[in-house]
Amino acid sequence: MKINNSEYGGFLVSKNIISGCPIRYSFREKSSIPQLNEWNLYSVIDDDYINNAENFTILSAESIFGISPIISEFFDAPYGTDICWLYEEGVHTGFYDLISENEVTLGEILRNT
Repeated sequence: MKINNSEYGGFLVSKNIISGCPIRYSFREKSSIPQLNEWNLYSVIDDDYINNAENFTILSAESIFGISPIISEFFDAPYGTDICWLYEEGVHTGFYDLISENEVTLGEILRNT
């Protein structure tokens, strides 16, 4: 499937994700930069690392959907969506909603949009 990157805008992504670390947090907040889609992605090892803007880069939709295709399924979630990614033995098993403090399914995420 060919992705039209201009329809999605750029994702703000921790460079640790590009290096192969799994995604831990994804959240969407309004941005003053029109080229961004307002999605921010942090890795499982990001801590004080996030305090340095040089540790982040902008990725296209094609790139991020290649890393984690499931993001395309909740891309349209509203601003304020704040999701923790759950893993067991390095395998993605689901999501935890940091706002409601509950494990959630992708369907529940989408119903809240």
